[in-house]
Amino acid sequence: MMSQDSIPYTRVPKSSALLLDYLYHFDRVARFYGDNPTDLNPMRVRAQRLSELADHRREIANVLLRQNEALGCSPETLHNIEQLAQPGTVAVVTGQQAGFFSGPAFTLYKALTAIKLADGLKRMGLQAVPIFWLASEDHDLAEVAHTTILNDQDEPIELGDAGELPSPQTSVGYVRLSEGVVSTLDRLESLLPPGEPRERLLGDLRASYRPRETWHKAFGLFMTRIFTRWGVIMLDPLDAEIHRLSAPMYREVLARADELRRSLMERSQELVRAGYHAQVHIAANSTLVFVERDGSRRPLHHRDGEKGSGYFVREEENISLAKLQEEIYRSPLAFSPNVLLRPVVQDCLLPTLAYVAGPSELAYFGQAQVLYEALGRPMPAILPRAAFTLVDARCRRLLAKYHVTLEDVWQGEDHLIQRIGAAGVPEGWVERFEQNERELERMMECLRSDVATLDPTLLDAVRHAEEKIKFQMERLKSKMARAALERSELLRHHQEILQRCLMPRHGLQEREVAGVYFLGRVGYGLLDHLLEHVRLESFNHEVLDV
Repeated sequence: MMSQDSIPYTRVPKSSALLLDYLYHFDRVARFYGDNPTDLNPMRVRAQRLSELADHRREIANVLLRQNEALGCSPETLHNIEQLAQPGTVAVVTGQQAGFFSGPAFTLYKALTAIKLADGLKRMGLQAVPIFWLASEDHDLAEVAHTTILNDQDEPIELGDAGELPSPQTSVGYVRLSEGVVSTLDRLESLLPPGEPRERLLGDLRASYRPRETWHKAFGLFMTRIFTRWGVIMLDPLDAEIHRLSAPMYREVLARADELRRSLMERSQELVRAGYHAQVHIAANSTLVFVERDGSRRPLHHRDGEKGSGYFVREEENISLAKLQEEIYRSPLAFSPNVLLRPVVQDCLLPTLAYVAGPSELAYFGQAQVLYEALGRPMPAILPRAAFTLVDARCRRLLAKYHVTLEDVWQGEDHLIQRIGAAGVPEGWVERFEQNERELERMMECLRSDVATLDPTLLDAVRHAEEKIKFQMERLKSKMARAALERSELLRHHQEILQRCLMPRHGLQEREVAGVYFLGRVGYGLLDHLLEHVRLESFNHEVLDV
């Protein structure tokens, strides 16, 4: 590993206004979240309150012991589970959908951030353990059924598995891997360079992703293999005991459906009025609960109008609250939370001091805060996960050769072509262009001064003329760079390498490329180096050489 660059999110593509204010102007969004994530001092007070509210420590610890032993966890994880059962211990939680082969690289970054934060809290004198919530109840298999690596030509290659679904909208916890996963693993092996990193990775993947294994169990097995040495506890919510402990929450939420829905709608409107966005749309008949019907996970709706009061999954149904309450009591495993209720359920089960969130999750919490308040639970401190773009030696050489940065790549193909194409045109042309632009600016300034003296009403005409000249100059510069690039196959190839490796498919690398791609090329030591560069005192996008 070498040194890293740190880029503020103000310069990272597609960063929302809510995220930017959360990171750099927290006072503007404090009413939606509570404590500032950069200030760890309030953690002690919050930890004391959590200690008083933790009702199910031993029961949860027993569930986690059973689940993590089944995943083949380490003594470090067993120790942390025992610690969680003790009064005063707090949890640092993160989680993610059960992506194929662990999904995008940011899944690894979330786990590493939770590890780093738990360790930081221990240094403050708080007993903290990292927990990873396996999103086994999610039913959007299409979103997680594939992952992407890069081949020798740096082209994105999708690897996936169709899965064996009991029903169309079944939770991924019930989906089983097909026989085809074996050939997919063989293909991954053929796409990675030979060596110890590939052999170790493939050994762990083959031990985890086996035909007929459930989707989330395979995910949990693999995550355990790579993170258990840090004592990370895996939690699978698709568990009868977890749902039995959560059942009172579902009953209360349905009994207060109208009140909670109004609160969420008001919060959504408040966010929009403040210039932000509401991540989750709140429909007029929505509840916060899903229910299993015919093997599929379906949203439960609330009716209060012409068709009478009640709940329904399909329009023709009319289920009374009393009947639903009885069903929750008899079959709690059939009920699960939506994306806004899920963290509240999580934090009723666990003494969660802090949650490590991605940008979208951070927006969820801005809405979910009203649920925490209404249901009498303290919302955890929300810390953004670490974010990385990993740069190999070849890309670093190209960046240096053409005097470009990751931000040049982020600005898109046209911009990068222009920067790299400068290497294929007469020496000094960029400097001459820039000199001409400065001279143009001086000339236009003199012209504006003369026109203002003669007839100020003509200043708009001067401004329009200046804009047209600058537009044509920029267009000419771009055309020259493109012409140079087209004449040189090598320059074009280098531009494509940087684009494909650092901004594949026009997206951030951490969201587009699988974590296993980097583990299979660099080795598991990458995790230690990433952990070393996770920063808790600032939240920027880190550019790390590998």
